[in-house]
Amino acid sequence: MPDAHSRSADEGAPATQIADVTCRSLASALAQRCADLHGMDVEVARTDPGPPVKIQVRCGDRFEVGLRVAVEHVGGNVYDVFCTIEEGASCRLTYSRPEGAGAPLPLCPRLGRRFSAFVLEELERRLGRWHLRGEED
Repeated sequence: MPDAHSRSADEGAPATQIADVTCRSLASALAQRCADLHGMDVEVARTDPGPPVKIQVRCGDRFEVGLRVAVEHVGGNVYDVFCTIEEGASCRLTYSRPEGAGAPLPLCPRLGRRFSAFVLEELERRLGRWHLRGEED
């Protein structure tokens, strides 16, 4: 099924640049959140350059989940970033490209925190907090 949000952004800041900074920001923030909240390491890897970009989130042998990130140019330096968890929830985030930014774009900690909160909430909902903490029934 084609992704409704698969068209690329304008040529000044291609969707791949915005998706790249989203992926890097997610990796940084999710690693910190998982370590702080659950004492676990997490790996975030881009598996398809897209569009839409596909990302795999892994935590050892505990879980693995795929994400899709698609970018749409809203206007000026503003972009909507659509994040979808495979067979799950989706959210829309907003990214404002810094004026005069080159490539690669700088990390966006706020975007990373919001994206990681969305991903972690969905994982906790799916797997249950007991599984993330490694508890047994």
